[in-house]
Amino acid sequence: MRIRRLLTSTIVAVALVPLATGPAEAAPPDNDDASGALTVTLGARVTQDTTEATTDAGDDALNESCGAPFTNASVWYEYTADVDRKVAFDASESGYSAGLMVFKGTPSADSLRTCGPGTVGLKVRAGKTYYVMVFSDTETNGGSMVLRVRNAPSPKMHVTVARHGVAFHGGAARVHGTYRCKNADFAFIGAVIRQRAGRLKIRGEGDVDARCNGKTHRWSARVVSPVGTYARGKAKVKVTLFGCGLIDCRHDQASHDLRLAWGKGKGGGSTASPSERVARPQPAAWSGRHWPTR
Repeated sequence: MRIRRLLTSTIVAVALVPLATGPAEAAPPDNDDASGALTVTLGARVTQDTTEATTDAGDDALNESCGAPFTNASVWYEYTADVDRKVAFDASESGYSAGLMVFKGTPSADSLRTCGPGTVGLKVRAGKTYYVMVFSDTETNGGSMVLRVRNAPSPKMHVTVARHGVAFHGGAARVHGTYRCKNADFAFIGAVIRQRAGRLKIRGEGDVDARCNGKTHRWSARVVSPVGTYARGKAKVKVTLFGCGLIDCRHDQASHDLRLAWGKGKGGGSTASPSERVARPQPAAWSGRHWPTR
């Protein structure tokens, strides 16, 4: 009887133990689609493991208006603006190459406002809700995602030009000055010199790249006219410092009379042609709803 009771107890105990199963499949995160979007506010820095996030035909449909290479491991966030402002959504600190799409209201091809790799920005309106999709824009399926929501300040810049320059016997001229640039992703200085030689009006252009680190720098530009050669004497100069940030562009100008003195040599160096200046990179906001070229 004792043996029978022990066997019976053992059988009951075994019956109460759950059957062994394989490893449980990890589920996608709650914000794997827009209906589960997590709320973020200005100044937020959120992190998320997106290795289990997915992509689907819905992401593909939204991407038709953007053109990102991939939309792997997409996750969603929502941001409601308290006042009109310029906001940057920054996923550049993520452990993988991250892209973003931002929609005004319900996500759709028509509501897409901007998209791009790393960081995007736009002007948001008070009381409006924006949906942000963060995804891997490569074959990598997610990882350590970091999203920051911050202000996107407009570029600030100031430029000066000296009242004296140099004319070279080869026909070119060179002018110089100082500048200060801040909050711009790229900037350049364009210089125009005008000089009258009898009835001939000599006009030339030149430009140089500028650094936007908030510090004061010196600049110098070589100017060549296609209609004549510069000579020693009076002229007029106008310079423009032009720069673009994440959302918008700004410029500053300086102009006054200029006196050119003779310089040694021919004023070597190259200047960018007008077509080359047009080809300079554009801020993300200028790219509109299309994925920018890297």
